[in-house]
Amino acid sequence: MGIGVVANRSIRFKLLLYFVFTVTFSILTLGLWGSALYKESIEEETHSHTIQMMNQVQRNIEIYLDEMDNVIHYLTKEDTVIEFMRAKELQEGSLDELVALVKRRELLYELKRPEIAGILSVNRSNLYASNTMERITRDPLTEEEWYQAAVGHPDQLHLFSHPIGRNIKMKGQPNLSADQVLSIVRAVKDPVTGEIIGVILIDMRLDFIERNVESVSLGKSGFIFIMDEMDGVVYSPVNRLVYRIKGEWLAGESGSLIKPIFGKEYQIFYNSFNGTGWRIVGTIPLSELLKVVTDLQTATVIVAMFTLLVAFIVSWFFTNSIVRPVDKLRSLMRKVEEGELYIRFPGKSKDEIGQLGNSFNKMVQEIENLINMVYLEQREKREAELKALQAQIKPHFLYNTLDTIQWMAQDRDAQDIVEMVIALTNLFRIGLSKGNEIIELSKELEHVESYLVIQMARYENKLTYEMDVPAEIRGYQVVKIILQPLVENAIYHGIKLKPGTGKILIRGRIKDNSLTLEVLDDGIGMTEEKLRQVREDLQQVRQSERNSGYGLFNVHERIRLSYGPSYGISIDSTLGQGTVIVVRLPLVN
Repeated sequence: MGIGVVANRSIRFKLLLYFVFTVTFSILTLGLWGSALYKESIEEETHSHTIQMMNQVQRNIEIYLDEMDNVIHYLTKEDTVIEFMRAKELQEGSLDELVALVKRRELLYELKRPEIAGILSVNRSNLYASNTMERITRDPLTEEEWYQAAVGHPDQLHLFSHPIGRNIKMKGQPNLSADQVLSIVRAVKDPVTGEIIGVILIDMRLDFIERNVESVSLGKSGFIFIMDEMDGVVYSPVNRLVYRIKGEWLAGESGSLIKPIFGKEYQIFYNSFNGTGWRIVGTIPLSELLKVVTDLQTATVIVAMFTLLVAFIVSWFFTNSIVRPVDKLRSLMRKVEEGELYIRFPGKSKDEIGQLGNSFNKMVQEIENLINMVYLEQREKREAELKALQAQIKPHFLYNTLDTIQWMAQDRDAQDIVEMVIALTNLFRIGLSKGNEIIELSKELEHVESYLVIQMARYENKLTYEMDVPAEIRGYQVVKIILQPLVENAIYHGIKLKPGTGKILIRGRIKDNSLTLEVLDDGIGMTEEKLRQVREDLQQVRQSERNSGYGLFNVHERIRLSYGPSYGISIDSTLGQGTVIVVRLPLVN
């Protein structure tokens, strides 16, 4: 939407647009920025928590492995064990006694450490001693893989997970199989010569790893498992994902990566054990990892929409509280333009709009005062002119003279002259009305009838008239001398120019709560162009300079000055048929 289009819209639209834009921009900025920061924070916290849990499990396992290594170390310090490791071909009784002593030492540690499933001591002469393990076949134990690995690297602790296929079985533990134990192996050196004289093997139950791994939860579906140096699984919860994670992915000592497995993204964390080549691996679905962030973003959108709705409603009411008084003020201004000066702005607030309303009221009051002042000046001017005219006429002198003429006409039996003088006397008397501007309608009708009597005597058979004014409305007050100029206009501009006799009808009615007087004639009428010109002239404020129809405009102006712009005269005419002039006055008793 262009700037020019917005500039032409209403204040309500602009305020709503600005408010909604500001609120929307703020919410989106805070929501997106805050969501991004929170997402980053959640990811970091989740990563940190996962690594911390994995490190805890790793430390616990390493502690157990160190303790097993200590057990082997303590055994290698036993004189009995060293003597057994040095033995080659002893007498049967002496060998049995020595083996029994070794077994007792092994049993001591087995009883102290319940996680130990068994201890096996094998010397370089293929002699062995164990309380819980025995050789399956007569094949030499010194040829076993675990034995050769320990001898090949005597300074290193060796771990063998799920030692299946070795020439050893567990005695008295039928429920404990090879894949349920972890073999820990270390070579034994002669403390005097430093030669490798044997190997000690400890089978450790995987229960201790299971307890540690199962005690840690990575979300709802994440898990931890242990992988050996050959990428085999030492221990893992039952999960099909374990065998889809390739050891080649886990490059370096530690790290994290994202891989698709079964069409789903997973975050994989890993870390290496010290000196063993083992790795602890943690796996979490990426969707679960980000679920908190997704839920937060959804909640943010919902809150943002609700906030926008509330902001729009509040903005609407706030905008209306500003715009409604302005609209009211604009409506009042239009009415003032139409001439209704009595209206006032009803605002009671003390803000800028209230101050504007007070200024409007003062302005209208001043306009009304100025109009009243002009009206009074014009009225006083008219009264002064009328008084000057009356002073020139010398009413008493005129009455006395007309009275003398009347008696002289009666003495000579000139009745037509008597009627003429009486009509002229009434005409002057009512026209003067002792200086009153307002008279009864009956007096106004008497005045115009006297004028018609004089005109009928002048034009003889050219003119007739009729009065149709009910008696019940003749008591209303009207501005004086409003009908006589209209009748005069009808005679001179209508009937006088018509061939034959013309008629004037004066009619009075109450219509639409107003007093309506009509002057109808059957004269020559007007053309449409002339009628349009007269109507336009009636709408002008002053037409006193016009010669044609001066009485018509004078009456119209006097009525409007007396009663306001809602009253006055209107005209209708048809060429060749006549003219109708309607006078609309208020009902004044």
